Amino acid sequence: MSRRALLGYLILNVLVTFTVMVGVLLINEARLSITPTPVRNLLPVVITATPDPNYTPPVVYVVVTATPSSGIALQPMPAEGTPQAVLRGEGAPTLDPALLPPELQPATGTDPNACPTYALVAGDTAGALAERYGVPLADLMRVNNLREEDLTRLQIGQVLVIPIQGCGLATETPTPSATPSLTPSPPPTATLIPTLAADQLKIEITQIISPGDITQEGIEIRNISGSVIEIGGWTLSDSKGNTYTFPDYQMFEGRRVVVYTRGGVSTPLALFWGLPRAIWGDPNEVAVILDTEGRVQARYSRRQSAAGP
Repeated sequence: MSRRALLGYLILNVLVTFTVMVGVLLINEARLSITPTPVRNLLPVVITATPDPNYTPPVVYVVVTATPSSGIALQPMPAEGTPQAVLRGEGAPTLDPALLPPELQPATGTDPNACPTYALVAGDTAGALAERYGVPLADLMRVNNLREEDLTRLQIGQVLVIPIQGCGLATETPTPSATPSLTPSPPPTATLIPTLAADQLKIEITQIISPGDITQEGIEIRNISGSVIEIGGWTLSDSKGNTYTFPDYQMFEGRRVVVYTRGGVSTPLALFWGLPRAIWGDPNEVAVILDTEGRVQARYSRRQSAAGP
């Protein structure tokens, strides 16, 4: 190799080495000039077995028809995944009865005699209702004026009186209230009407309740025939021409019903005449009940009742 070629080779080698060193220095300086991103503090997340206090576990309710089974009481079954605390009854949600459908809500109604009532829903039967409330079926039929053939004609929504502890099977005599002083009027002129023998009479008037007080005044009648009777179309009259016509109504043996003078909604134990004022306050007043053939079935005189036998 000539001397000139060797010198050129050395110069080229020096230039290449210088260029490589300068490049390395620039790269290192650039790397050092970059500010590292600080690492943020991380919050530790600890998963425990404590349930979310805002979590409301779903509950599946078993809906039973109104016809009772063999006395087995079904309880609501918890849904899958319900916390153990809820299964043990700790903090279990309370069901608002108002949220239940109408057919599952308890009956709270009462009739004018404060006897509990029940509105029939789909699946109800008279026998099942009597068993549910622990009352004899015969009493349930008597208090609601039902016959055996009526048991297959009950309608959804029909309201029945529940004779718990005999409620409604006997009418108590209310405490008479003070009556205003009235000027006695002459006794009414007697009218000849057919009268039945004692063994043919079917009902009797037992008393006039609170005469002269429109809020409580009424006449109590009782079935003395020894069987079920139909009094629809019979009339109840006073001596001044006021007449009440009985609607279609059946009375069981020994059954009592009160015909109130004022207006109201009739029930199996109470009928309402709809008059605006009392009519039985006169001490000489006479009440007469006629059957559909115009025969006297019952007669009640306040004067004779006050005088006694």
